[in-house]
Amino acid sequence: MQLSLRRRLTGALPQPVRYGLRRMIYSGAAVTCPLCEASVSKYISHGADFEVLHRRKVVGGMIREHDQCPACRSADRTRLMMLYLKNVAGVGVKPLRILHIAPDFGLYLWLKRHKQVDYVASDLDLARYRHIERIQKADITAMPFKDKDFDIVICSHVLEHIPDDRQAMREILRVLKPGGVAMLMVPLATDGQGTDEQPDINDPGEQERRFGQWDHVRLYGKEDFIARLSGEGFKVSPFNGFDHFPEEAAALQLNPQETLVIAERT
Repeated sequence: MQLSLRRRLTGALPQPVRYGLRRMIYSGAAVTCPLCEASVSKYISHGADFEVLHRRKVVGGMIREHDQCPACRSADRTRLMMLYLKNVAGVGVKPLRILHIAPDFGLYLWLKRHKQVDYVASDLDLARYRHIERIQKADITAMPFKDKDFDIVICSHVLEHIPDDRQAMREILRVLKPGGVAMLMVPLATDGQGTDEQPDINDPGEQERRFGQWDHVRLYGKEDFIARLSGEGFKVSPFNGFDHFPEEAAALQLNPQETLVIAERT
């Protein structure tokens, strides 16, 4: 997939510069992003419109209007993770050691404001994350961290890219402390037809057609994703913001259908 000239040019700028420019362009008083604290004129649309996403009723992939902060690019799923971290996990209340895999900028900014958080970020491609402090190079299937190292692992929209996703799940389990939780999100097909995958695929057009994005190697069925995690030893508890904190979830403009999968090391 060739990026447009505009995306190539903006992509060459450091993320903090892009963030500052977008914050100026979208400056306004309509919405204040709870993650980056930018006051913006509106949230913008986010997601894709491929046929497979509609046919398979995919949550976490289809276009949603008024969804994304135009400054830090955090979407409703990021605000859902923030809600869980603040109201359930205890961020801001107690010391926590957190691993953030493929860190998104908005949640990074929010977590860095909490002094009790011992924050570690990791990704295989460090060039994408020059702006992230303490970013460490790590293959999610063979992470360099010690056993039982983290209270929380955040891994959002990563596993659908990983050919050996079960090995990645085992690695996440390994680095969690007993009682620690992984906060996991992937696009989830809710049509009951299971998971479609081809780990060795290398055909961007076919990947868009089958999985809804050019670099995905699978589209998870919701029940199958939970079953895979359970099979690797996690205690799995889906979390929906509206079930637990309905007023705050509505104020954060969350997606009522979106599920944050909480996978605990018991």
